[in-house]
This record gives sequence, C-alpha cells and structure tokens, in this order.
Amino acid sequence: MNQIAADPESLQSRLDVAMISIDRVTALTGLLAVEDVAAAFARLSSLEQVAIFGCIEADLHKAREALLRAAGCDDGTNVRRPGS
Repeated sequence: MNQIAADPESLQSRLDVAMISIDRVTALTGLLAVEDVAAAFARLSSLEQVAIFGCIEADLHKAREALLRAAGCDDGTNVRRPGS
C-alpha cells in the first residue's frame, strides 16, 4: 500500500510545510515588488542582498523537499533536480 495513502496526517503535515514556505516566499517577493522597498533593497550591501536571497532559496528548498516527500520521494533521489 502507498505510504502516502496510509498516513494522511503525514501528507497534510508535509503539504503544510510546503505551503508555509511558499507563502513566505510570496510575501517577501511581494514586498520587493513595491517601489519603495525595491529602492531600499537596491541600497543594501551585496552581502545583505545575498542574505535575503538566501532566505528565499531556503524556503523554496523546504517547499521542494516537503513536496517530494509528500509525493513519496523521501530523499529526492528519484526526481531530477532542476539544472541537472
């Protein structure tokens, strides 16, 4: 029997992690789309800008991992990674 179907709570938990991560990325990118915020971002140092993009990358990684696990690919080895 499929592990996903056998444990609906685990599936929901993984989907919740993915949705929270995606919501965080959406909120942050939405802020960066505001003209005043974009101007303030442009005045940040490269290190600060990299840190912000690192947060976005981390959230997207969490979402991807949670979705892969929800799909039954626990370690992600069965799915081709983007860019590879």
